[in-house]
Amino acid sequence: MFKKAIEAKSHQRLSGADRKKLKRTIRDRFPRASDADIDALLPPKAEITVSKFVNRVHVYGVEGNFPMFFDVDGRGSEIFPTVFALWKVPEMLPSFILKGGEVSQFVIGGADLMFPGISIPAEGLPSFLVGEPWAVKVPGNPAPIAVGSTTMSTAEALKAGLRGKALRITHYYRDLLWESVEGHYVPNAGFLEDVVFEDPVFLSSAPVPDSSESSGDSSNQENVGVDNKEVGELADVKDPISDSHPTSKTQLDSDTDTVEQVTKAVGGFKVTKNIAADESTTVVEEQHTLSAEDVDAYLDKCLLQALHTTVNDKDLPMPGSTLW
Repeated sequence: MFKKAIEAKSHQRLSGADRKKLKRTIRDRFPRASDADIDALLPPKAEITVSKFVNRVHVYGVEGNFPMFFDVDGRGSEIFPTVFALWKVPEMLPSFILKGGEVSQFVIGGADLMFPGISIPAEGLPSFLVGEPWAVKVPGNPAPIAVGSTTMSTAEALKAGLRGKALRITHYYRDLLWESVEGHYVPNAGFLEDVVFEDPVFLSSAPVPDSSESSGDSSNQENVGVDNKEVGELADVKDPISDSHPTSKTQLDSDTDTVEQVTKAVGGFKVTKNIAADESTTVVEEQHTLSAEDVDAYLDKCLLQALHTTVNDKDLPMPGSTLW
């Protein structure tokens, strides 16, 4: 939308009737924004201006200040907040959270948002329809980096296997609309020149989980472990895989052999507890009898086990730091 430099063909102040119409349109299109939020973006006593461009885009803002909204076709049906407005009212729009800050370089480079770059919450994909305005955020940073409209509904996205374009980006941090504003700024230290990461201040002020909640989670995990064990014991009564899929059974046996080999190799390490002081020297010597070649061999086996048991094809490629 604002990838190429386009000069405005006219600038004018809005009349009282047009101001009311604009606020009414904004209120209807963004129900998450309260009247106080809208007044903070478009103060009642301030002069509201509109800049009309040759491509029919209308940009609304406070005179002598930052642009706050833009209308894609000038008809009022596709109005979006600018990043300046979203930095003042971050929750005006629902947001897609990127999988990591490194993905932001593509968005602020002018690319549309694809489903593989979105972090799906544990409760599942949020509900949305085609053509809804959504913002884009980086994990650990409350300030949105872009805004756009959805290209499909939740049902269509799930049917497509969460592949394809999720959001058609209409405006983003560092595009020409942002750059054209005199005195443009960034909301926090996470916004760099070509990428956006988490905000250090936001992370430092995040609440620490309560210890009682942690203990509750531990007990829940123990209960889950017991349930899983019981299910596993019941499953051992009859092996449906060996009955109906002999090829799959052979593959599973091969996989089990590989895991057992690695487990036996790692089992060679000895952990000694409650050693008397006079035996500590001997224990230290025993713990350092492995050669560099042995350590490399164990690391190779651990890597193979991780690749074999936890890494799926869809996870590749992945950074080495994530794997380790």
